[in-house]
Formats: sequence, structure tokens, C-alpha cells
Amino acid sequence: MGRHLGHGALAGLAGGAAMATVLAVAGEGPIGRAIALETGGGDDVFGRGAQQAGGVLGALIFGVVAGTLLAVAFAVVRRRLSTPDDWRAAIVLAATAFVTVFAVPFLRYPANPPGVGDPDTIGRRTALYLLALGWSAVATWAAWRASRALGDRRLPDHARLPAVAALYVGLVTIGLLALPPSPDPVAAPAGLLWQFRLATVGGALALWSVAGTVFGWLELRRTAVAERARLPV
Repeated sequence: MGRHLGHGALAGLAGGAAMATVLAVAGEGPIGRAIALETGGGDDVFGRGAQQAGGVLGALIFGVVAGTLLAVAFAVVRRRLSTPDDWRAAIVLAATAFVTVFAVPFLRYPANPPGVGDPDTIGRRTALYLLALGWSAVATWAAWRASRALGDRRLPDHARLPAVAALYVGLVTIGLLALPPSPDPVAAPAGLLWQFRLATVGGALALWSVAGTVFGWLELRRTAVAERARLPV
């Protein structure tokens, strides 16, 4: 487990750097305009440079946490995955994490730029987002369990996979419809909001794709080294 965690932290650091880069390139413009709207063009308590440095640091820390969680999930479920090698297994898990942790909650509660929204609703917005994240995790777990149960019954893939997909989509749809809308009406320009949200999607894609790729490569390399060490000289 120790090596898995080390690989996950390194992979997550790389993913966090990729996310920070995407947000700096695609998200800096919308963020700057949103902050200007919030402050009315006045001075910020912290300069924009300090805010940018804090954003990069936050992305790196989040990446390390995400990579560590990816490593834990890999250690727990690797033997139950039918993928032929560790690299493909890591990619599958990273893609699952992207959909579960980011994409599904984003569909109900898309991200807003810093400073946009009523600060009095932060607590309720956070609680609703966590509910969406929890339901997304439940839907993923239920689909995985259903896939394993149908596989144990030797249901062929052409029947098993559509059934699992239908179950997952149904559960996600129920959650998205049942959860209330965001309590915070956003008054920012629609173009600014969607520029920031697209940058957020790009950052999340960069995080999980890079983290999954790097983690899979590290695990594949570790396995290859271990196999060579067992070969007779």
C-alpha cells in the first residue's frame, strides 16, 4: 500500500499541475472579470498575484489528495477489475473518479467564479453539493455491484453492460431531479459564467487524465521491475 500511496501522490501532483495550468490559461480571464465585478474595480485585500499563487497551491494540494484517493481505490479494487494491466486499470478508475466526483455533481450545481453569488448561501450550497456528491458515489457503487452480480451469473457483456448503464443513468437522473436547485441566483453575465465553467471542466479533465495516466505508468513500471527481479540470471 505504501508504494501505491507514493505513486498516487506523485501522479496527483502532476495532475494538480495540469489542472492549474488549464485554469491559468482558460480560467484567468473569467476569474479576473468576476473579481472586478465583485469589487467594483476597487483594490482587493490580497493582490491578484497572491490570489493566483494561492490558486496554484490549492490545485497542487487537491491533486495530491485526489491522487492518494485514486491509489487507495486502486489497491482495493484492482484484483476485481477485468482490465489486463495496471495502466488500463488506473485509466478506468480515473475516468470513473472524474464522472463520480466532478461530472455528476457539476450537472446539478455547476461551478461559479470566485466572488459570484450571495455569501449568506455558502453553507446551504456546500451542503447541497455534498449531497449531490454522495448520491453520485452511491450510483457508481450500485452500478459496480450490479455489474459484478450479473457477471457472476455469466450474463454476456452485450446484455450486462446496457443493463448496468441503464441502472446508473436512472439513479443519476433520480438524484438530479430530486435535489433542489441552487439557492443562489447568479447575476453575473451568462458568457462569463460559462467561460469559467468550461475552464473548470477542462481543469478537472486535465487533473484526472494526467493523474490516471501517470499513476498507471508508475504502477506498470513497478510491476515490470518486480517481474525482472524474479527472472533467473
